[in-house]
Amino acid sequence: MENAINIAKPSAMQRKFLNDSGDLLDLNIPSFRRRYCFFYGTLMDLSTLAKVLGISYRPTTRPATVTGYKCKLWGQYPALVDGPPGETVSGVAYEIQSQDEKTKLETYEGDSYALEGCLIKFEDGSRVLGLTFKWKGDLGVLGNGSFDLRDWQMRDFA
Repeated sequence: MENAINIAKPSAMQRKFLNDSGDLLDLNIPSFRRRYCFFYGTLMDLSTLAKVLGISYRPTTRPATVTGYKCKLWGQYPALVDGPPGETVSGVAYEIQSQDEKTKLETYEGDSYALEGCLIKFEDGSRVLGLTFKWKGDLGVLGNGSFDLRDWQMRDFA
């Protein structure tokens, strides 16, 4: 059988490589890895972020931007959507520490947003491939306007 194909189970190193490269094979290998997530709305508020993550200390974030997106409003909340190639959205980036944190963030954002890969640029000019929550709902329900973190933070004092 000269043309037979050998279908052996991938080695541990091959499985790790396949998992790290984003292959969708389910080989029972944990797929979480620490990545920065770009926030452009309420999660820029450190007390909100700490509460969502269930931590008792102030999380560390870094000022950052993403390019090629724009923000619309869903009620009082911002919704990141595709924008012109040069348009920039400002926010902060946080390095997600565990699958549990990632799950908590996804729960907070709800079904109208989905995690999507993006290129995050930091103030110092460095860049990383990261994640952000992009609007996946009906674009027709979004309005024009901008999200102001300070206004949102003052909502409880009005």
